[in-house]
Amino acid sequence: LKKYIHKGGYSVIRKTSAMVEAGILAAVAIVMALISMYVPVLGAFVNFVWPLPIVICGCRHGLKWSIMTLLVATVIIAMIISPINAFFLAAIFGLLGLILGECMLRHLPPMKMMLYGSVGAVIALILNIVLSFWVLGIDPIEMMFSSFHQSLEQLTVYYREHGMSEADIKKTVDGYAEMLRMMRIIMPGAFMMCAPLMAFVNYMAAKKILTKLGESFEAFPPFTMLQVPGWILWPYAASLFAVTYYYQHDQASWMYTLSVNVQTVCSFVLVLQGIVLLYWFVETKHKPRWWANIGIALLFIVPIFTQIMVYVGAFDIVMDFRKIRPASRFRKQR
Repeated sequence: LKKYIHKGGYSVIRKTSAMVEAGILAAVAIVMALISMYVPVLGAFVNFVWPLPIVICGCRHGLKWSIMTLLVATVIIAMIISPINAFFLAAIFGLLGLILGECMLRHLPPMKMMLYGSVGAVIALILNIVLSFWVLGIDPIEMMFSSFHQSLEQLTVYYREHGMSEADIKKTVDGYAEMLRMMRIIMPGAFMMCAPLMAFVNYMAAKKILTKLGESFEAFPPFTMLQVPGWILWPYAASLFAVTYYYQHDQASWMYTLSVNVQTVCSFVLVLQGIVLLYWFVETKHKPRWWANIGIALLFIVPIFTQIMVYVGAFDIVMDFRKIRPASRFRKQR
């Protein structure tokens, strides 16, 4: 009887503690939503890590409490700010927070956690677009590109007022318009690349906080030992051929759009593999680390360097310069 009473009392205390923490974390999520809404620069970053309170609650108290935290925060945000803002936050970041919190509660390996979190982020982004269109009657992507085109019109007026010739204005504006056209085409691929970044940033931030609260998690493998799956070369090669063919014949086809997005995602993965090889080379040859940091900077400054890193990553998969991949038929014959 004493043991039963003791266990029951402990259960009540634990439930009360979970309720208090869930309420505090819901309040934190509400404050973060206010910052993301009304603080221009800081708000963009805070918006990106908004799932943190949901992740922490899920890891410490389980899925039920993280769902309650998300619901309470969403309802209050809808009353304070607007239902649309609350809807977007819950739809995009809420699902990611629930998945990461459950994965961290189960102490899954980091790479598997990134996989589940990335899949959850992609699903959340797709659901957000679909629900926005069918429930709210708005197309967020179309709204975004409409604002971009309005900016182009204002830019044309600005250039004309400052004496730029019509030929130069047309050339500049046409260049921006082509860039917007490509942005619209690769939007699905951009979502695919953004998903793991969202999962990684929120996981690392949650891990930092939870470690200080006494939790422990498995570390990621060393960055220089990261291996991209070898099969990524097949969709990359197929997308190259398809983009070349449809670029010459039918750029308006859905196959061209699909091929460009596959090429974009595969190129991103291969660039990551090239960066890993670059840091491995610097570390192995005992060179200054800033050599590799310059390589990262060149990715954003010199466009051709990005394509070079794609090829470097592809050759590393084939040749296995670090000698860490399982032996393939090609490497055995060599």
